[in-house]
Amino acid sequence: MAKPRRKECAEYRCRETAVIGRLCQQHFDERERRRLREDTATQALNTGCIDGEYLPEGALRDELWRVRDWWHKACSAMIANREHPVLRDETEYAMYWCIELAALITDEHRHVGGEANMRTLQYLRNDLWQRFANLERGLMSNGVARPAEGR
Repeated sequence: MAKPRRKECAEYRCRETAVIGRLCQQHFDERERRRLREDTATQALNTGCIDGEYLPEGALRDELWRVRDWWHKACSAMIANREHPVLRDETEYAMYWCIELAALITDEHRHVGGEANMRTLQYLRNDLWQRFANLERGLMSNGVARPAEGR
């Protein structure tokens, strides 16, 4: 009779015993934190509220409203199954960028981490905003010129 296989975590190179949903406790907790962070960001994009409250006046609120504008444009294009004139073939990716921007804004609003973490959050947000700036200039999100349309 075959020896029963040990149930290991489904995460790459993890040899811990699977506890919940084929994951060890540590990886399950990480995925759950990530899911909650994305849910909070999506809620902020849809409602303009973080933890049930509107952000106070300031740069962070203005940035959230800018992200929400892009979010609504990207969602409208995806729902209508049409190409957005600026986002073009990167519309679906823009939705993920908006969620990440909203999550970073939420982290800063909640003051997650110390001063060094705030600089990291600002750097990551600037990187994502650069993608939108490149698209507005008619480039691809990574800053490379778009290929000719006829090809």
